[in-house]
Amino acid sequence: MAPPIKTMRQLGEILVEQGVITPLQLDEALQRQRLTGDLLGRILVALGHAEEQDIILALGMQQGMEPVDIAGQNVPQDIINLISADVARFYNVMPIRIEDGDLIVAMADPLNIQTLDDLRQITGMNVRGAISNPDDVIASWKKNYSMESGSVSKMLEELTEMVGTEELSLEELGQQEILSDADNLVELAQQPEVIKIVNLIFLTALQKRASDIHFEVYEEDFRVRIRVDGVLHEIVHPPKAACIALVSRIKVICSMDIGERRMPQDARIELKIGDSFIDVRVATLPTLYGECVVMRILDRTAIKIDLDTLGLTPQTMKKVLNIINKPNGIMLVTGPTGCGKTTTLYACLNVLNTPEVKIITTEDPVELQIERLVQCQVQESVGLTFAACLRAILRQDPDIVMVGEIRDLETAQIAVEASLTGHFVLSTLHTNSAAETITRLLDMDVEPFLITASLEAVLAQRLVRVLCRQCREKYRPDADELDELCVPPAWRKDPNFNLYRAKGCAACDYIGYSGRIGLYEMMQVDETVREMILNRAMAHELRRYARKKQGMLILREEGLLKCAQGITSPAEVIAKTDRYDD
Repeated sequence: MAPPIKTMRQLGEILVEQGVITPLQLDEALQRQRLTGDLLGRILVALGHAEEQDIILALGMQQGMEPVDIAGQNVPQDIINLISADVARFYNVMPIRIEDGDLIVAMADPLNIQTLDDLRQITGMNVRGAISNPDDVIASWKKNYSMESGSVSKMLEELTEMVGTEELSLEELGQQEILSDADNLVELAQQPEVIKIVNLIFLTALQKRASDIHFEVYEEDFRVRIRVDGVLHEIVHPPKAACIALVSRIKVICSMDIGERRMPQDARIELKIGDSFIDVRVATLPTLYGECVVMRILDRTAIKIDLDTLGLTPQTMKKVLNIINKPNGIMLVTGPTGCGKTTTLYACLNVLNTPEVKIITTEDPVELQIERLVQCQVQESVGLTFAACLRAILRQDPDIVMVGEIRDLETAQIAVEASLTGHFVLSTLHTNSAAETITRLLDMDVEPFLITASLEAVLAQRLVRVLCRQCREKYRPDADELDELCVPPAWRKDPNFNLYRAKGCAACDYIGYSGRIGLYEMMQVDETVREMILNRAMAHELRRYARKKQGMLILREEGLLKCAQGITSPAEVIAKTDRYDD
């Protein structure tokens, strides 16, 4: 006879049993859930009946995990040694004891069952989870692994022993036998010490949500930095002599020509981490003292492609939706490199992506693959430029076209022609503000009458870091800061007006920020703007009109609103936006 199937206990039942909520509060939440379809835990937190930590503990108990209090608990060293410091930190777990031959680990996320599977593979043991407070897990990790020199330090010591510490000149490097034989370089790249340190660097970058990894070689130094939320942080400082070994390891992973060190090389690899697919674009650059490498990390599942998650205000959101639903015309998204322009275009396409329309994109590179979109990769080496690709796209009967970037007059003219023949075109341009985009198009020799006939709107944007909610610090800004932010007089007189700044805690890795959000300014091309374009009006004239007549908020003003809401800090807004007094 088959054993009876064990049913999972209901979350509400566990919370009532634990005394977190009352049966009456559970009934109220269940009624709201039937109306909204939202998760019960979120509803209980929104109603104020429970804290997020209560829900996490209950979810762990629902999975059959015991709740444990590891605050102040001293874990035996032999238990700590079963999982390395970096693995424990990466998976946000803490080994606590052996029970019936199983390793018990305290977890901050009870729903991440993949963590337990990975730990079983790493340790070779059966691993069971116990649920604990996330802050306690981090604090316990810091405490119990503090006596250890740290696997990073150990790996660097091993690497130093293998390659030495002697700094070599370029001539001396060229004379070494190991550099004259590609087979020797491959052998060097496959040394355990090299493999471990490269893997550790990559895992650290993923753990900290880095967008790029930089291997930089100087005359007397070699360092590794990662870019998190647009800011570089140094994570490892290997010996200068290890540069060749680490760069060779990266080339082997990417199937690059390991013997070519005089010319730049590019490669792209795909990795699967848990349920996520990670694209890594690698570029090498020969410099005066050796090869530098930059690895761009793109997590396809982490990109926000919904307009309502980008930070648009309700007013700007309404304008964007009105524009992108037009049957033809052009909308340009502008800003410097790395400000999220492509993500905004993807979010717009996500809204437009219905079975009734055909959407084709031309990109360099294709950063995110989206279902039901025809996406083309630009390959300038074979003559497939944006302009050439756009011409071919127009023969494929599209309704909507996305051009990754308008770089030259030819591409701009074809985009205009596409809009005039009944297509809606989305593209990007590198300018500092919405108004300056018109000036840039005129400088590219696009005729004013073509701009007025096709352009519908320009959306300028920047990315600013989001303050950590757990440690942000409220303060009263001084007069200079108020002036720089262009704070209105009425706000300054309000005694309750305060702003927030970064502080740093364990939750944000002591940076003070976690994630980024967009600032936007949108200028619509109405009849008055068209007349001004025909008269070749200056950027400040266009901006003044859009602010006074269209109600456009410039980037600095929208940044001030997000500062007042406690979303970001004045320092971020001042650093990322320009001040205009016109």
